[in-house]
Amino acid sequence: MFSERLRQAALLTWIAVGVLVLGFVLLRVADSIRVIWLPIAFAFGLVFLLEPAVKGFERLRVPRALGSILAFLVLVALVVASFALLFPTISDQAVAFASQLPDLYASVTGWLRDAGDRLGIDVDAMLSQSAIEQWLNDPANQETVQQIVFGFGAGAGQVIRGVTEAIAVLGLAPVLALYILIDLERFKSNAIGLTPPRYQEEVAYVGSEVGLALGSFVRGQLLVAVIVGIASSAALWFIDLPFWLLIGILAGFLNLIPFLGPIVGGALAVLVALLNGDPWQALWAVVAFVIIQQVDNHLITPMIQRTRVNLSPLVIVLALVVGGALAGLLGVLVAVPITAAVRIVVGHLWRTRVLGQSWKEAGEAMIEMTEPPERLARISRKSPHQRRLFDTQEMQALADESDYLDGIVEVEKPAEEVESRR
Repeated sequence: MFSERLRQAALLTWIAVGVLVLGFVLLRVADSIRVIWLPIAFAFGLVFLLEPAVKGFERLRVPRALGSILAFLVLVALVVASFALLFPTISDQAVAFASQLPDLYASVTGWLRDAGDRLGIDVDAMLSQSAIEQWLNDPANQETVQQIVFGFGAGAGQVIRGVTEAIAVLGLAPVLALYILIDLERFKSNAIGLTPPRYQEEVAYVGSEVGLALGSFVRGQLLVAVIVGIASSAALWFIDLPFWLLIGILAGFLNLIPFLGPIVGGALAVLVALLNGDPWQALWAVVAFVIIQQVDNHLITPMIQRTRVNLSPLVIVLALVVGGALAGLLGVLVAVPITAAVRIVVGHLWRTRVLGQSWKEAGEAMIEMTEPPERLARISRKSPHQRRLFDTQEMQALADESDYLDGIVEVEKPAEEVESRR
């Protein structure tokens, strides 16, 4: 028995090495067609977001194709209504920010002068025209200027590439998501059919766990980002901070990346308050974002993302760093869900093949089911069997293994084989 487990562990190790090598090669190849991955990533994000609504329409006996179109129309209506509601304030604050740039520049230079006086440095002499000309005439500094100019040229190319990718996302992602939503069940059936019959049930089970975790993460992160954006904007409006809506929207958007939203939003709020000459306002901004972050971590996220993969903060930070190094902003956005999916698959194989655990035991060790606080749980649903249309928990996790092929693919398997796997 021990030698068999050792052999299986060695086999899994070599499989993992092969997967890493193959993944590296695929990354190198994928970088050459990078423009297509951003629309695909956002398309799958839309699929995870809208799938519960499509299933809700199906329960109302609406055909899946029509339900997918209706779900898209509802999403578009919400986006258009939100944009129409917020655009006047955003436009006014953007114009005000542009008009206050000279004052902001004067404030920054004033800060520099005060800091220079304390340190015995003449900032005005450093910023004078003669000092700038003397600095530019230095050959070493000329080389630095050339590098900066070339860097701006490369940056312009990056901007053009980014605009192209944004257009591709706006144009392709909704179309891809619509087709995926319409044919999602057929895709699942075909994927199961490509696996050997003896593994079809297990593949369906692990795939459902991955879909559960990713769907909960995408919908939960988006909803939490909206809540954080609204809470941040309201808090900054309450303390009368300039550009409160712009900072709040940015904090909410960046909250899609773990740990980043409240930190960047709080730093910007403090900076604006200090430039506005109000240290007390900066202090209240810090207090507001600390409260928002704590409420998010201990109440909002556990309430919304009730199905989460056990990932430590260290793993999340490393995943964000690696994702950003490999694929920039796209890598940062998809780093955590991809890490969660890999952990589920690899963890399932290790626990079932090496440790000899059942599928359910392996799932319970990797997926954390959080319940809302008792007082809120009593009012969250009328019945424990009632489902919400936009529930972030797509299905009951860790159910019986035999349920995952129902309605997907018919497969004949000996009863004793299924019992032995459990």
